Amino acid sequence: MSKTALRRLGKLVFTATSILLLSCGGAAAGDKSRVLILNSYHSIYPWTAEVTEGVRQALLSGTGEVEFSIEYMDTKHSFSKAAQAAFLDYMQRKYSARELDLVVCVDDDALAFLHRIGRRLFPGVPVVFCGLNNRGLYDPDMYPNATGLFEDVDILGTAELAMRLFPGSRNLVLISDMSDSGLAVLSRARRELAGLDRYVRIIDLFALSTSELQERLSALPPGSVILMLIYFQDEDGNFISPSQSASLVRDSCPSPLFSLWDMMPAAGAFGGNVLSARRHGEKAGEIALQVLSGVPPLNVPAQPDTEYVPMFDYGELARFGIKKEDLPHGSTVINEPDQDGMLNYRLILINAAVLLSGAGYVALLMMNERRRKRAAKSLAVRKSMWEGLFGNSPDSYIVFDSDNRVLNVNAAFCRMFGYTPEEALGRDVDTLVAGGHEEEDTARRISRRVQQGEAVSTEGVRRRKDGGAVHVRLQGVSFSLPGGEVLGYGIYTDISAQRKGELEMEGLIQSEAAVVSISGTLLSGDSYSVVPKALEEAASLVGADEGFFIEFADSGYIGRELLLSGGRAVWSSSPHLSDILAWPDIEAINQRLRGGERLVLDHERPSLIADSRRHGELARLFGSPLHVLPVLSEGRVAGWVGLHRAWASQSEAQDSALDVFCDLVGSVLQHERRQSASAERARILEGTSRGIVEILGRTLAMKDPYTVGHQFEVARLARAMAVKGGFDETFLDRVYYGALVHDLGKIVIPSSILSKPGRLNQVEFEIIKRHAIHGWEILSSAEFPWPLAEIAVQHHERMNGSGYPNGLVGAEIISEARIVAVADVVEAMTSHRPYRPGLGLDRALDEVNSGSGSLFDPLAVELCLAVMEDGFQFDEKSYEISLI
Repeated sequence: MSKTALRRLGKLVFTATSILLLSCGGAAAGDKSRVLILNSYHSIYPWTAEVTEGVRQALLSGTGEVEFSIEYMDTKHSFSKAAQAAFLDYMQRKYSARELDLVVCVDDDALAFLHRIGRRLFPGVPVVFCGLNNRGLYDPDMYPNATGLFEDVDILGTAELAMRLFPGSRNLVLISDMSDSGLAVLSRARRELAGLDRYVRIIDLFALSTSELQERLSALPPGSVILMLIYFQDEDGNFISPSQSASLVRDSCPSPLFSLWDMMPAAGAFGGNVLSARRHGEKAGEIALQVLSGVPPLNVPAQPDTEYVPMFDYGELARFGIKKEDLPHGSTVINEPDQDGMLNYRLILINAAVLLSGAGYVALLMMNERRRKRAAKSLAVRKSMWEGLFGNSPDSYIVFDSDNRVLNVNAAFCRMFGYTPEEALGRDVDTLVAGGHEEEDTARRISRRVQQGEAVSTEGVRRRKDGGAVHVRLQGVSFSLPGGEVLGYGIYTDISAQRKGELEMEGLIQSEAAVVSISGTLLSGDSYSVVPKALEEAASLVGADEGFFIEFADSGYIGRELLLSGGRAVWSSSPHLSDILAWPDIEAINQRLRGGERLVLDHERPSLIADSRRHGELARLFGSPLHVLPVLSEGRVAGWVGLHRAWASQSEAQDSALDVFCDLVGSVLQHERRQSASAERARILEGTSRGIVEILGRTLAMKDPYTVGHQFEVARLARAMAVKGGFDETFLDRVYYGALVHDLGKIVIPSSILSKPGRLNQVEFEIIKRHAIHGWEILSSAEFPWPLAEIAVQHHERMNGSGYPNGLVGAEIISEARIVAVADVVEAMTSHRPYRPGLGLDRALDEVNSGSGSLFDPLAVELCLAVMEDGFQFDEKSYEISLI
């Protein structure tokens, strides 16, 4: 045996022993870090065993003590809904009362499972994952407590390595199953190998059964190399070990098999640029140490594991004549035989063979006599053993002949179906367990299949003696007696509890889906359009087709009525419930509903509706019993939901879904009330603000009428520019009213400076520049729905920072102020003043055009030029109006 094989055997024994000891647990100590390692697969899977040991060794290398718990989901073999439910129940029972410091998830299924139940079972516990192929499971915004390692295999590097070692290859064959991991790796392979099809033909062998894969491999053309992405499940989801995968390829074709993980060369694949499972686990453990030391997972971003090792199997290298010197630098060759050990091993085998042959001859003579005595005793023991197993088995056993007559039953069968052995013997087996019920035909078809030699395994319903249904798992086989008679053998296992759990889980999933759908519906629009569809969905969930939703007005009387009939909800244009229910009825029912209580109105309970005729009319319209639920909003009963169902009980999940529906409807009504109030306040504020702005603008006319006319014209031009730019109505108002008071600060500037003919001196210019600050001080002292103060203080700022008063640059200047700045310059240069004539539109446009990008916003300049080209003209009357 090679040293490598001995080392691997030792590692596996050590790993298995460690896991067994850790799984048994030890006395919890207060200063220990409590770590759960949750594996997607079983410990017999080499990747899982090595990653787990790598994580464990890395954590043990830290300064503190670690107490481990290790769990295996075993999804490679089977993880049906029933298995999921059982595993979830197991985890809840085992860990609901335990405190953990960290959870380490190995591979995709474990992290996906933890996303579903982690917040409930392990609230606030940080998570470190590894072996993750589906990066969509990592969402730091939704799961900030999780970080770890992606399983970033080297697909392209391994493919190029295969082409380099086998340069005559003309075909690259890809093998993958359709598991979740397989699909993730397959998607990456499609992207990374997109350029190789220029050099080789890529052949896909995906989602094949083992027999189909063998057939396709045996037909591969010469010059093919094989890259196995993932093939650890057949088409039925059954687990295939790495050694089985490697053997399947080797036995089917002569082509070399390349792979992406170190477990495959160890199982007999040729090799590849592989990820080391042990090293991957160690790196995850190093991240776990950081988290245990107090570093938040959000501060340790998840990262890909790209530490690849060129690894090759010695026997495969020899089979294809590849020398070690042909391999990449740093390559590892495994399964290499120890020459001295092999020689000694052969000598031992030769000597052992000689000794065994002699001893065998002697033993054969002695055994003949003993064998005869033993046979008789063995027959008696086996008979007693099988009778004991048959009679005492916890499963229900039945034996029947070719005429379907019961020959024997065990005690468990009698307990399950309620018969005595005497009542069962000689009866037709299908009449016994299904007679007179709809399941009888199915039972007879299964019996015929068993009698024809088919092995049957199925699930279904059978009937007890009292007619009660029992869910069973049935296994049936036939066997022949020496005389040619054929007997049938059936095993019934009671799975009623399991089936009940599955149905409850299905109901929970349906309820959760309904809640998501209802939530999406109610959040997609106003109540008038979305509540009818949401009510239909909620009613469908609980099996109700008649009912209503009513909303109360502020007065406390019924406002709107939504009627549900035949599963269809429509707003009523005429009163129905408001005609039936009197004010005392409403008050009495609301009194009961304010505490969140539900009511059931029917003829068997004392009614809160005083008048029996009104009660009868309500039952006539919507049926009886009528379940009434409160819709609460801001601490008051804002409405009712009434639903008619023939039965009074429903599942806890359905109850929760209806509660969520009522809460969401209440939130929608509350949101609409607040929106309506906010809109009214905004309307009043905006109307008041418009008047104040116009008053402020005209107030300036008392001191400087020309400035007021200038503001009106700048406002007209700025608004026209914004319209040309396609801005919305809100932006147009901001620009217009901001321009209307942009020079309001000049009301503080002395008139002698404002109207001075000729050039201003430096002191006077500094004083007049202060008007931008004064405008901001005046306008910021009051609340406006537009950024008037910002426009006033920024309209003399320039894109390159050369403006005043603050020297703002580029994006620091708001968009409205940039448009007003251009309109301000163009109007000021164009208009006449008492102390100088206008300079003309052409000169003004040349001025802003030459400063486009340096002084002025290029978009604002472009919009100004376009508006002028469309024929915009300043109105001289604006100055006359300001003088009135």
